Amino acid sequence: MLRILHYIQCILVLLLSIMIPGCNSEDIPIEDEVTPQIIFLFSPGGLGDMSYNDCILEGVQQFKKQNPVIDIYIYSPNSLEEAERIFSDWLIRPESNIPVLFTLASSDYEPMAEKYLKEHSLTANKSILLFESRKRYADEKIHTFQISMFGASYLAGVVAWHCAAGKKSLVLLANDSDGPIAVAKDGFIAGYGSDCDIQYLADDWTGYVSAALAYRNMSTWSLDYGYIFPVAGGSNAGIYRYSREFDDAPFLAGMDIDQSSLSTKITGSVIKRIDVVICHYLTEWVQTGVMPDSQLYGLADGYSDWLLAPLYGADFNEIVENSRRQAIAMEKAYYENNEI
Repeated sequence: MLRILHYIQCILVLLLSIMIPGCNSEDIPIEDEVTPQIIFLFSPGGLGDMSYNDCILEGVQQFKKQNPVIDIYIYSPNSLEEAERIFSDWLIRPESNIPVLFTLASSDYEPMAEKYLKEHSLTANKSILLFESRKRYADEKIHTFQISMFGASYLAGVVAWHCAAGKKSLVLLANDSDGPIAVAKDGFIAGYGSDCDIQYLADDWTGYVSAALAYRNMSTWSLDYGYIFPVAGGSNAGIYRYSREFDDAPFLAGMDIDQSSLSTKITGSVIKRIDVVICHYLTEWVQTGVMPDSQLYGLADGYSDWLLAPLYGADFNEIVENSRRQAIAMEKAYYENNEI
């Protein structure tokens, strides 16, 4: 199944590369024609994660099908240094009559944006969309949004408490510096109603691309924990692989998209409908030239949710639905009490 999914992802990326020109920053043409351009900078090594980044890619494809005349350029850098070069090269380009939207498709890029926007102002034809950020910028051409995982993770925690069978649960995070995944941790622990162990795969973005490390650690984690809540992007693939190969694997949560097909141990998935959000934002920009002010979306808005796996629906659907109103209230209170 994983091999089939991998092939599908490769085909999607290949098709998109045919539909959408560009691989290097030098390839972005400066034209006289007034055709809007959208530039996507994915997180380092993110594409192909069968998770958040691939869901963004689906949203880009949907938008491209609806707007075939718009020029879209895709970058999947190998490091933050390469990402900085691409972004800074774009910032210093001279003003033109071509509207350009630069999309920073990762919360990892907020410090980078801060750094370079202090040094360079946006020309009149340029706009920026920064994912998973609640920062508000004075420049009205810089837009941000965040999809909260608190409420959906709260519901995951409720289910995990019933599955752990008296053993402790582990919250596994990619790193200790990414704000949105820390929100997921807080939501899960609130729903679980008890302390959980917390571990990190790395201290930087590489925690999202460490599937082999996660796989190796599973032999130990399986002895110690009854449930693992992994918020680590592509690294989760190592956890799911172990759970397919060994019967001692604990119960698990899927992340970002419905991943219930990857393992019978996945009780449900925290999903983020980032494909729907990005298609909406891009359409708004093309049609009006503007986008919404800084927005926070969550469980109440339908852009995040906890989706039970089919194998566990009969056991936990009533429990989840009875907890939904509380999860929404807790998510609202969380942001009211934490200025983040």
